[in-house]
Amino acid sequence: MRRITLIVLATCVLLSGCAANDSYSTDTAGALQGRVLAVSEASAAGDPVAALAHLDELQASLLDAYGAGSVTKPRFDGITAAIELVRADLELAISQQVEVPKDEDKPDKPDEPDKPDRPDKPGED
Repeated sequence: MRRITLIVLATCVLLSGCAANDSYSTDTAGALQGRVLAVSEASAAGDPVAALAHLDELQASLLDAYGAGSVTKPRFDGITAAIELVRADLELAISQQVEVPKDEDKPDKPDEPDKPDRPDKPGED
């Protein structure tokens, strides 16, 4: 749960980096913020795989906006750095989900055969 909280927090920082200002238009900021919100919601729901997919979409949108001249180089670099931090957290969360605990690495012990009931000793009820 702590990992998810950190991812959501990092995503919020990313969201603040996508706020409209002189670096790009309100429309571009709104589009990027929508992508960040999807990352945040998936992270909060405990689905880092979906969050990572949304993060890929955010990065593609950012690249498109930068290629179109809608985002300045410093803003592009700042958002890209934040994306990479969130990506590292999400990838770690995913790797922890699929890790097999060490106890499960060992093969199962064969079942012990059932022991027959012992007959009652004389004088015992």
